[in-house]
Amino acid sequence: MNGTNQIKNLRNSINYLVQNSGLISALVKLAQREGHQLYLVGGFIRDTLLGRSSKDVDFVSPRASDLAKSLARETGTRLALIDRKFGTIRLIPPAGLNELSDLYQVDLSPLRGSSIAADLNQRDFTVNALAVELSAWLADGTFDLLDPLGGLSHIRAGRLQLCSPRSLEDDPLRILRAYRLAASHDFTLKDNTQDRIREMRHGLNRIAMERIRDELVLILSTTNSVPILRVLDDDNVLKLLLPECEPMRDCSQNDYHHQDVWQHSIAVLEALELFLARPQELLGRYADEASKFLAQRIAGERTREIMLKFGVLLNNIGKPSCRTVDKNGLTHFYGHQVAGASLAGSLCARFCFSNKEIDFVSQLVRQHMRVVHLFSLKRTSRKALSRLFKLGPELFWPLLFLFGSDYRAAKGPRSQEAEMGPLRYKIDRWLDFYHKQLKPKEGEPPLVKGHELMNLLNLSPGPTVGKLLHTLAELQWEGRISTRQEAFDHAAELLKQWKG
Repeated sequence: MNGTNQIKNLRNSINYLVQNSGLISALVKLAQREGHQLYLVGGFIRDTLLGRSSKDVDFVSPRASDLAKSLARETGTRLALIDRKFGTIRLIPPAGLNELSDLYQVDLSPLRGSSIAADLNQRDFTVNALAVELSAWLADGTFDLLDPLGGLSHIRAGRLQLCSPRSLEDDPLRILRAYRLAASHDFTLKDNTQDRIREMRHGLNRIAMERIRDELVLILSTTNSVPILRVLDDDNVLKLLLPECEPMRDCSQNDYHHQDVWQHSIAVLEALELFLARPQELLGRYADEASKFLAQRIAGERTREIMLKFGVLLNNIGKPSCRTVDKNGLTHFYGHQVAGASLAGSLCARFCFSNKEIDFVSQLVRQHMRVVHLFSLKRTSRKALSRLFKLGPELFWPLLFLFGSDYRAAKGPRSQEAEMGPLRYKIDRWLDFYHKQLKPKEGEPPLVKGHELMNLLNLSPGPTVGKLLHTLAELQWEGRISTRQEAFDHAAELLKQWKG
């Protein structure tokens, strides 16, 4: 896009916002009426100039707090303070006010410094140090692009440059943001910027884990995060963020793998992103069904797909502590899934993920050998398949993606169409079995209840009743019992065996 078209596109996009968003229109009119300066800044301008869509709209004003309170009074907009350090307020419109369904979030912050130029100088990168004054916005869209640091020319040159030598000292999290923007927006990190990042990387140690988590999530949210992670790894940044993963480096595996544990984990994530882009290559006609589950949010804006990526990276974290070599020189990792589940859960807790997310990643690591075992069987048993699908679609779909990605990564450069055929064939048969035999049973009530077992077998309340109910539920799910009488008969036989 040439320069003239870039500015025209920016003007049209701002006009669209002002005219079609009830929230933004009300904010601009309020600023004009009360005589307060209001500037559109940052990522929205950058992305629009690049011809990209943006769902983040950021404003600054020297009277941000007053504007926000007036807007809340007049329109019913809810206010949420999302950054105490910078005083950033998220504007949450009431139902019916914001007509833009694709608008993601609108934030309003106080002006940093005595002027908009001072504010822009304190930002992270020059490509984000751009502003348009909306309090002076005219109906015909006439405007001046405020660009004190040459951000527009850097956007056109594809160059990521710090606003000042102090940019990283002021907020070391910008180190991660630099790598993310370089990858997601195809910017080049110039030598002085990259050198400064390497010098300042230890500053990440003083950043709150929640902020680091959110930036890592943004990296994993991209469709091709592996190149970003590899650069972070080469520059020794991941070593600071994920010290628990360090033992995975240079931890050699068996003949099935051609890489050490850490490099293999990166390769599995790379394979996963290929399958996520084209899920039908792994799951065939069931791809859309699986994708719906991966798109589900677990906490906040974080989806099951994002946490799957995180889990894939940590999938083999337990291997180094469980590595043994037998008398024949063969390498084993017995129990690594149990040790790994504990380590992965602790790491997720350190990053302040929610309990649901911690449990999801821990279960992903703990249960992944189920699919490995299934694939190794010459004849897959109904019992083994039923137990995999008993985990529920929230877990078995991610496990299938994990296994498929691990299989592809282990094959390495040899993963040609012929190599992937057996994998797709087996998974297709497993899913046929699930949809024909098991899915119709989901939500079925138990054949018997606890008080019925107690009356029939003369049992008192206690763990034995719970154990019987759990076993009967598994037998019902596997199709081995289907009537109340069969359930009672099995319960009586089980009780006799246990008393034995």
